[in-house]
Amino acid sequence: MLGAITGDVVGSVYEWANIKHKNFEPLFSPRAFFTDDTVLTVALMDGILHDKGYDDMLRQYYQQYPHAGYGGRFHQWAKYENQDPYGSWGNGAAMRTSAVGFVYDTLDKVLEKAEKYAAYTHNHPEGIKGAQATSSAIFLARNGSSKAEIKDYIVQTFDYDLDRTLDEIRPDYIFNESCQGTVPEAIIAFLESDNFEDAIRNAISLGGDSDTLTCITGGIAEAFYGDIPQDIANESMSRLTPEMRDVVYQFYQAHRPSKTVDKAYEYATIQVEQLNISNTSKQAYHEDKVEFQKDQDAFWQAAMSKTNRKGLLDSLLNKMKAR
Repeated sequence: MLGAITGDVVGSVYEWANIKHKNFEPLFSPRAFFTDDTVLTVALMDGILHDKGYDDMLRQYYQQYPHAGYGGRFHQWAKYENQDPYGSWGNGAAMRTSAVGFVYDTLDKVLEKAEKYAAYTHNHPEGIKGAQATSSAIFLARNGSSKAEIKDYIVQTFDYDLDRTLDEIRPDYIFNESCQGTVPEAIIAFLESDNFEDAIRNAISLGGDSDTLTCITGGIAEAFYGDIPQDIANESMSRLTPEMRDVVYQFYQAHRPSKTVDKAYEYATIQVEQLNISNTSKQAYHEDKVEFQKDQDAFWQAAMSKTNRKGLLDSLLNKMKAR
């Protein structure tokens, strides 16, 4: 949840500019922003919190944040009601599922709900498998399983290869929009970590689809290490819109009370209050938000149209189809 959001925000600036090391500073680039990974994660939290249909919440959040970097097939699905799932195996199924692993009380229920929420769009077996593997890793981590036990369960249940090391993966790992090419790597980044921040840095260091890969890692790392460091929580919460921030806070209050999240919510709220937004500047604030979304959209388009990296454009186009 907030761990997954942190991974998305930190990774946002590296998706089109991969780095292959973990010693980058600062952790949060001034240019870092939330993407579709965060939007759809919060949409699921909102749906669970208020007992609303996730398909409705996906479309509602899509309308609220239309320029967050969704894949092309998701765009088409979200624009129109009564659309069928589109058989995706994309990593979008895994990036948005962290709440499932935190909320439900049995592993069987976690697997059932992960499939249900993935299948609204990602009903391909690999898409469902990616969502279930991520959700079950979170469930096991928050319930005290060791890294060895989590690894063994994922390997035996989902047949993912988790015997590779980050050093073995990193040199040849490239952008990959599939669950099967993202979830195992994200789990390995967690398995090799020493703490929450180290897990985030491990995931970034692989390159690839950085925001999504790190989003998946962040959700598992939060569950395993407990509350994320306060300064990181503060920064992550501050990068959200007030509406999303409220949902995250209310979700934790209802399902996973956390003093860290309470303090981060208070910190972010004070930051907004210090802006002393008047009635006049509220309109300016709204216009700035719209312009920010447009800037995001332009960023994605520029990354796709201007890159000269061999193979990247095809990978990006495949991602737009897969998600």
